[in-house]
Amino acid sequence: MTSGLSRRTALGAGAAALGAAAVGTAAPAQAQQAARTAAAAPPSAASSGLDPAMPVRSQFLGREGTGYDGASQWSAHRLELAFVGDLPGDGDAEHRFAVRFTTDDSARDGIYRLTAPGEPDAILYLTRVGGGAPTLEGVVDRRSA
Repeated sequence: MTSGLSRRTALGAGAAALGAAAVGTAAPAQAQQAARTAAAAPPSAASSGLDPAMPVRSQFLGREGTGYDGASQWSAHRLELAFVGDLPGDGDAEHRFAVRFTTDDSARDGIYRLTAPGEPDAILYLTRVGGGAPTLEGVVDRRSA
């Protein structure tokens, strides 16, 4: 068994850190503003019945071009959904997919709460990819055992 940090563990830790920033612990002012921005968004995830920490493919499929407000522990950025794709291998595509967002140059890897009017909220670990325009990618891979 290999030791290391899984994406699910990182997602849980990041959600806890984002929550701690929202209640005003010793987080930088920029992180507190990002948490306030995320908290001020309409509770679309609650009204949709979807858990923001468990995003599914159908939340994003067909919504390419949609703009999202992305709040991380460090900052807030405007993200535009550019791509929803498959992962190699077998499994339920609703729970195994990749998403890519274009954004600004200052966005960096981290756990983001994504909000958009009329769309369910989602929490994803996004990392910079590619060599062209600033792009963040998130991968969801939940396989049933």
